[in-house]
Amino acid sequence: MIESAALRGGYLLCFLCLSCLTPAHAAPPAAPGHTEHPGEPLAGHAAPALVLDEVTVSARHREERAQAVPIAMNVLDGEQLNDAGLLRSEDLQQRVPSLLVSVPNARYTSYGIRGLGSSSYNDGIDGSVGVFLDGVYLGRQGMSLGDLVDVQRVEVLRGPQGTLYGKNTTAGAINVSSRAPTFAPEGSAEVSMGEAGLRQYRGTFSGPLVDGVLAGRLTAYDVERDGLIDNVYDGSELREQNRQGLRGQLLWTPSEVFSARLIGEYAWQDEQTNSFAASNYSASTIKRAAFVGYRQLPIDPYARRVQQDEPNTVKTLQTGATLELNRLLDNGATLTSISGYRDWRYDADQDGDGTALSIAENVAVQLNQHQFSQELRLADSPNEHIDYVVGAYYLRQTLNRELGVRFGKDAAAFFLGDRPEVDLLGITPAMIPASLLQGAQQAFDGEQRTDSRALFGQITWHASERLAITPGLRYTRERKQGWLSRSVSGLAPLGPDLVSQIAGNLLRSTALGGEYYRRDAIEESNLSGQLALSYQFRDDLLGYASWSRGYKAGGINLDVVGPNVEPTFGAERVTSLEVGLKSSLWDERATLDLAVYQADVDDYQALTNRAPVDEFAPPIRDNLINVGKVRLRGIELDGLLRASERIDLRLGVAWSDARYRDFANAPCSPESAQWSCDLSGKRLFNAPEWNASAGIEQRYPLEQGLELFSVLDYSVRSGYYGTLEGGAGSYQPSYGLTNLRLGLRRSDRQWETELWARNLFDTEYITAVYAQLGAGDYGVLTGDPRSVGMTVRTRW
Repeated sequence: MIESAALRGGYLLCFLCLSCLTPAHAAPPAAPGHTEHPGEPLAGHAAPALVLDEVTVSARHREERAQAVPIAMNVLDGEQLNDAGLLRSEDLQQRVPSLLVSVPNARYTSYGIRGLGSSSYNDGIDGSVGVFLDGVYLGRQGMSLGDLVDVQRVEVLRGPQGTLYGKNTTAGAINVSSRAPTFAPEGSAEVSMGEAGLRQYRGTFSGPLVDGVLAGRLTAYDVERDGLIDNVYDGSELREQNRQGLRGQLLWTPSEVFSARLIGEYAWQDEQTNSFAASNYSASTIKRAAFVGYRQLPIDPYARRVQQDEPNTVKTLQTGATLELNRLLDNGATLTSISGYRDWRYDADQDGDGTALSIAENVAVQLNQHQFSQELRLADSPNEHIDYVVGAYYLRQTLNRELGVRFGKDAAAFFLGDRPEVDLLGITPAMIPASLLQGAQQAFDGEQRTDSRALFGQITWHASERLAITPGLRYTRERKQGWLSRSVSGLAPLGPDLVSQIAGNLLRSTALGGEYYRRDAIEESNLSGQLALSYQFRDDLLGYASWSRGYKAGGINLDVVGPNVEPTFGAERVTSLEVGLKSSLWDERATLDLAVYQADVDDYQALTNRAPVDEFAPPIRDNLINVGKVRLRGIELDGLLRASERIDLRLGVAWSDARYRDFANAPCSPESAQWSCDLSGKRLFNAPEWNASAGIEQRYPLEQGLELFSVLDYSVRSGYYGTLEGGAGSYQPSYGLTNLRLGLRRSDRQWETELWARNLFDTEYITAVYAQLGAGDYGVLTGDPRSVGMTVRTRW
């Protein structure tokens, strides 16, 4: 169901853009037009009067034309992303309809493609979308949140990528490539100023260090913005931005057959964030708050107000190094080695209860992720009929976690406030000693080590000039080892009063638990692969069909578990069938791609609340489960059109039907009196049915080599539930976003200045849902309001 006028308007805009791609409305070719990145025409074609820029990709680990690759993908030019102000990973979903990115914070970042994507609210679960930066897999999805600055392109590969990318790509892969050093001097600088104190500085410089042999490139950015959330407790502002980054590169080419590229990276973030506005209070929380006399804020997420008595700071530090070596062998094959090492540190202090009460008054989390990866690939085209890639892969990850919770003076009275015994005995908050929980501390320590090894190979047989057959296999061996402990300290002796004697031990046992230690290990092997057939019906029309298998290893629940929760969970496997067409129209003035798919998921990995172990214990969000079967079906359409030398249009539409096929023992919503429901046939969470994106760019030539330009972008998404159990307050309504840019520049782009408005119509929308104190308590992260500003940039 379409839920708003904005959503209906978005579909109308998409329909109009699609109409522009229909031959009946095509204008005859005009004189050669403006192209920002001129590309060569296809071989065998006369140079047309007006063409789209040629797009190359490395999705199959070799440079190819995007329209010749039988994979459903979106290719985003880095310079165009920068121009549009889409500078972070979460912004990509505004251009890729099938992509869903949720960023409550760096720790809980998650990606989804075609409705498939894991919850991230447990440190033991991996993502279903693999994110790669310059060929290096990023072991935690929060490691991908550095700004997309000086990027060559971003490739979003839709569907399982189990052969060439392998690990944790059951839903797809995102391949980010940064710009390499150049031997011709070049550079750029950019300054942006906007509302809420926004200040962005970005710059890059590239050039030769030793002429013809050694080149270098240096890129840096600095972003600051004031907070967007008001903390009514002390008047402070939360959800600010404060991050910096630096990337340095060296390119060594001592000969025509060998090259080495070394990349070093540093990224820092220090922000007041983790600010979730309440979207629903459970009956238990309402009763507890009333008992202690606490007035909760009204349910109004879009008021952007919270009430918290503790700071919410998040600091992340990421350092990394990548070494890529390429050697052209005597037989014409290319041997490639990619070595990657990355350190990622997450350090957060947050208000554990999200209120002005001192309950779980402080939660301190520290994660340290260290990883090393090594990939060796051999690629060759020994003759005109065969292309192949074979390789080996190794990844070692170590995650260390320290988590501490400190309880305050209001904890005991709050936790007892909904007990019927309180009413029966006439107990008041003043009768409950704060010392029952005040000063108590929980310490959770843990570690997980992962070793992943793989051998893979893929061959493309050009059976004829038009038919190509591509089989591929990957064998993976994975081992995970982990341990987790809990200790409790700071407890005061129980007093002689009635409440302490009757409820003290039970309250402490329920709220704090006792000493805990668990060690687990899993070891798995898997064979995944693909078979793809492509047929070039005409020089401008490619059809393909593919079968592919994706695999994501099982894992360890990095949380304290009770008797009703398994400490480990099984592997997730996806079998996908896809049929697609890629076409070029009107002498390469337009492209139109269509993909139809069905993916069956076995043992989908998900996180939800577990049932309470007894009548006194709360439900806790620690139940990592395998959903028996899930099915994804959908249709995707992507189009580009150079309508004239002054106008470019783009369109993307994705329809997805993602449903549970076998989920008879699913958790119920918190409002239900049951703890087990049959969700078979119901829609999957985090899986909107409709997504669309459209845009139009216009250029207006002036005298003196100048031009005006305007760009209008629109993206729309239908509503969906953000949690598996689908409780009230976890629904994310439909919304549409409009971005506008107006500017003046030199035709050769040496300089430009623009005014921009993001979220032009100040649409209210939700980007993430978080389950808070107990079952039925939800907080949401609201999207940014309208922001207006100006950008000045120069290139040389």
